[in-house]
This record gives sequence, structure tokens and C-alpha cells, in this order.
Amino acid sequence: MTQRGPLLGDVLRLSDDPFLKELGVGVLDERPIASIGDISRAAYELACAALGDRPRIDPDAYVSPRANVHEDVIIGPGAKVYEYSTVRGRTVISSHVHIGYGCEISRSLVGEHTILSHRSTLGCCAIGRNCYFSADLLTAACVMTNSDMLRPDKPISFALPDGGRLSTGEPKWSALIGDGVRVGSRVTVGPGAVINSGSVITANTTVATTWVPPNSRVTTSTPETRMTSL
Repeated sequence: MTQRGPLLGDVLRLSDDPFLKELGVGVLDERPIASIGDISRAAYELACAALGDRPRIDPDAYVSPRANVHEDVIIGPGAKVYEYSTVRGRTVISSHVHIGYGCEISRSLVGEHTILSHRSTLGCCAIGRNCYFSADLLTAACVMTNSDMLRPDKPISFALPDGGRLSTGEPKWSALIGDGVRVGSRVTVGPGAVINSGSVITANTTVATTWVPPNSRVTTSTPETRMTSL
């Protein structure tokens, strides 16, 4: 933690991911989250510079002919993108990631061995290694008070451990999710959520601008969300 808030590596260490480390993305670990802003874009630009003329999609990755993968995407070895999924918008997918049927991923970073089940929708987020997301995950990326929702201009603030908030300077910023997080079905995360490693989010839960400590269990208990240690 610095005067400018937590470092990215305090929540999510990209240098622990061999594929991302090889591409030089691990340097972001030592930067404050607030100073990075668009984390996926920063990671994408570093990875593109390291790849040079090499293919953006690793030859050992599988992309279904019925998937829609745009040119501005990096996909690591052993990753799988299944039917009717879309991946776009300066997104970086690390090695051995599983992207199930009917997902949409844009402007996001996904760490190695993470599993995205059916109909997961990720936008403007960064996710660590060895995470599991059940069906119907949604990461919300902008606030509803923008006058033009197609062109949002109100910057997102993310949660801090002391209950405060710190601006990202970005009008679209959904969540930062650490390693080994498990998320049940029909869950909405963000904008401005920080979920630390080893936590569990149970089904039908909304986690908005909240700092979730490591190894927490988050459940919905009407009318509030409750958080306990595992």
C-alpha cells in the first residue's frame, strides 16, 4: 500500500503467471492500481511489444470456428474458446484458460487456468489465476448516472480496505479479482469491486464497490450482502 493506494501486486500478481511474466506484463505489479487505470490495455500494450511479429493467438490454443475472436486479442497456449463466445477489445487471455459457450469478454485480462462457464460477460476487469466462474457471471463496468450510457464519462472509483474509495480515472472499470476466487451462478460484480485471492462469492450475489479481503465468503442476505472469513 502506498499513498496512492494499493499496488496491483497487493491484489493480483501478474508476475506469478508464467505466460504474462514472459511477455513483460509483471512490471505492472509494482504500480498503484489507481495509476494504471485501464489494466487490460496496459497489459495488452506490453504483451504486443514483447510478441513483436509472433502470432497473437498461440498455435496451441483452440478457438472454435463458431467463436468470434477479434484481431485485438492475445490468447496463450492451451487456452480454449468455445462456440458462440466473443473475445475482443484489447483482451489478454493467458495459458490454459477455459472460455465456455456463449461468453463475451472485452477489455479484460484473464489469468492462467481460469474457467469461465457458460454465458459469462466480462468487461473492463482483471482476473487472476485458477479462478472458477459459474454460469451467468456479469461484471458491471459503469455507473447508471451517466447522462449518455453509450458514452459514459463519470470515472469509476474502486473500494479500499478501510472503506474509502479511490478513482481510477476510467469511465469503464468493473473489477479486480485475485487468484483462486470461486464465483457461483447469477453473480454481478462491480463497478469498483476488489475481490482478493481465495474468496468465494455464492450464487445470486451482487458485489458492487466493495473491498473483499482474502479468503472471504460473500453471501446475499436480504437486504444486505454479508461477508465472513472462510
